[in-house]
Amino acid sequence: MNLKGFPLELEEFERFKMADGRVFRKIFDCYRPGLQEKVCRLTSSATEAEEIVQEVFVQLFLKRNEIPSAEAIFPFLYVVAKRLAISNFRKELIRKQYRMDGGNIQLDTASCAHIQLEQKEYEQMLEKIIDALPAQQKRVYQMNKLEEKSYQEIAEHIGISRHTVRNHLTAACSFVKLRLQKILFTLTILLLVC
Repeated sequence: MNLKGFPLELEEFERFKMADGRVFRKIFDCYRPGLQEKVCRLTSSATEAEEIVQEVFVQLFLKRNEIPSAEAIFPFLYVVAKRLAISNFRKELIRKQYRMDGGNIQLDTASCAHIQLEQKEYEQMLEKIIDALPAQQKRVYQMNKLEEKSYQEIAEHIGISRHTVRNHLTAACSFVKLRLQKILFTLTILLLVC
């Protein structure tokens, strides 16, 4: 993916910083295929790769005013994609380890009984976070994350475009992710301690 020389005129870069959709689309169309390919090699599924790449472009849009020049767009995208892919890989390892150990964990009731209660509290917090999503985002999030339906299946079921499903899911994931970071970190530490 050698896109460092992607031509973006100074005027286009200024419009990008002002959230011009056409310029952002040009950047997206140019960089997405290469990022998608790279991230796909680092993840276990094309769906995960697609979600990561969507998050990369959400970050680009949100942090566009922090990017000093057109030449800095590629490094920003590359670093964020790599960071998110690594983070996703780590989370997947933790999930797999937790699933493998799930049936065999023997909690010492004297020292770790509180974890079961806290786990229920965390599950309730997650439910509250999901309930706080706007109705359509909540529905899309639940269908994708809990029912494991694809973008296409969700689009057909709800009657919206696949692109709209992706937008709803990206927004919902960002919302949930921000609120879950502390909870997941605490739960992981508690499980590792016991």
